[in-house]
Amino acid sequence: MNPNRGPMMNPSVHITRCDDYEPDVLKKQIGEHLARYPKFDELTGKKVLLKLNLLSARDPENAVTTHPVFVKAVIMELSERGAKVTIADSPGGLFNEVALQTVYDATGISKIAKETGADLNFNTSHHFRKFPEGRFTKNFIVCDYLNGHDLIIALPKIKTHMLCGLTCASKIMFGIVPGTEKVKYHTRFPDPIDFSKMLLDLTDASKTDLFLVDGIIGMDGKGPARGRPRKVGAIISGTDPLAIDLHVARMVGLRPDNIPILQAGFQQGKISEDERIDVSGSGNEIFLKEKFKPSSGGIVSVLTPGPVRRVVIGLTTRKPKISHRRCVGCGVCRANCAGNAITIRNGIARIDYSKCIRCYCCHELCPHDAVYLTARETGFLDRVIDIVYHVVA
Repeated sequence: MNPNRGPMMNPSVHITRCDDYEPDVLKKQIGEHLARYPKFDELTGKKVLLKLNLLSARDPENAVTTHPVFVKAVIMELSERGAKVTIADSPGGLFNEVALQTVYDATGISKIAKETGADLNFNTSHHFRKFPEGRFTKNFIVCDYLNGHDLIIALPKIKTHMLCGLTCASKIMFGIVPGTEKVKYHTRFPDPIDFSKMLLDLTDASKTDLFLVDGIIGMDGKGPARGRPRKVGAIISGTDPLAIDLHVARMVGLRPDNIPILQAGFQQGKISEDERIDVSGSGNEIFLKEKFKPSSGGIVSVLTPGPVRRVVIGLTTRKPKISHRRCVGCGVCRANCAGNAITIRNGIARIDYSKCIRCYCCHELCPHDAVYLTARETGFLDRVIDIVYHVVA
């Protein structure tokens, strides 16, 4: 049971219909959402942290990251209430000032910070945080940027996810783990449901006050970075991340029983698959006619025993493969490989599949689109070059 609601209360979410990133409409709707939560009524002198989804240095129109116009609308509403706003995330890969500046610039967030006067976080220090209430994980390494704020708002995107099935409210707080420290969590928890249980404890430990979802344009298929942008047309808010994610799954037509981040919540009794969620707002009847294409990470039921599940995952999930035409040997995949399965030889990345845990971090984070999961992701020339390379290598 989520601590933000009592034992007899249904979880609630508020949804407004929003078809595009028109600034005036966004600002008005963000104001409507914030007005529903009393702690955001008067913010004079308060410091508010905005935790974005800034997975990597991608153009915002690719739907990989929280859209900058959405962020701007949130900042403007908070500033009018008297708040001082800081923007932060720990993207995939290196966590240093240069890497952060690159991501802020590419995603349009630097421009928004200049226009609104919001601060950009460049503090890359971290600390050990104990969380004895955790049901699965009781301590974490987290970024120092969490400290020193009166309120925390997470701004997720709606995207499918190769490992967790869905990345939205329950997954976004993985970005409070610094840089390549994330690799250690993938290594400790290679099973998708175990990894998701860790994420649920991490989200609770973050003490996030509100989740405000950029659901205008989402992503399906090979999310969170290589999927297809999909219009959803919604802004969603709530304090219960699992309730948000369960309703989002229903909205976009994903099966909750095939989403590990939700399966973890079901298994722990934090929410049930048939949970009644009180939905308010102009977007309360949004349900997509063309359902989201799920991720293709190879997901099995929570009813499958853990050891069996891990064997099935190993046998059925797609292996990440390297396009030798596109690979430049930059080492980003190697640095973020939880299984320590990738080496760089003769300027090309190579994967030892006996060590690969199918976390797909290489697929998410490769800056050159050189990691693929199916032949359909590559062209004819890529496949010819790969065959020749393997013959002569």
